[in-house]
Amino acid sequence: MKKLVSSLVMATLLFSGISGVTAADAAVTHSKAEKKEENRAKLNAKAAKWGVETTDKANREVKAAIQEAKAAKKAENAEKKAAKEAKKQEQLAKLNEKAVKLGVDTAGKTAKEVKAAIKEAKVAKKAENAEKKAAKEAKKQEQLQNLKEKAAKWGVDTAGKSAKEIKADIEAMKAEKKENKK
Repeated sequence: MKKLVSSLVMATLLFSGISGVTAADAAVTHSKAEKKEENRAKLNAKAAKWGVETTDKANREVKAAIQEAKAAKKAENAEKKAAKEAKKQEQLAKLNEKAVKLGVDTAGKTAKEVKAAIKEAKVAKKAENAEKKAAKEAKKQEQLQNLKEKAAKWGVDTAGKSAKEIKADIEAMKAEKKENKK
């Protein structure tokens, strides 16, 4: 009886060990398949993000296509950055040109500082031009006043006449007086 029981125990252990190993292999195979699916899902998500088609392609092909897309994006970004820098340099050159025209020193100044200096110079120039215009107008009024005094001296009517007309009338009066003297 002891031999029978021990044989049964051995048989049970033998079969349970085999089935346990088989179950472990199945679990490993199952987890490998799950892992493969997970990796493919992640790869598909990444491919969708980069705009890469994954239908009927192996993982290696998809990865290569993603790398190409990344490289293309990187090149595009570098090109955009270079264009932006070129535009910035062009604007700075224009600013410097304006600054030179207005007599603004740009040495060691940033673009913002140059813009502010140009703005100040423009305001100063407008004020200077306004002063010049006012001085010119004052001089013109003074000359007109002197002309009116001269016209009054010669007996010329100045009402509604321009400076040129008044001068012409004065010259005519002078010529008439000269004629009368002869």
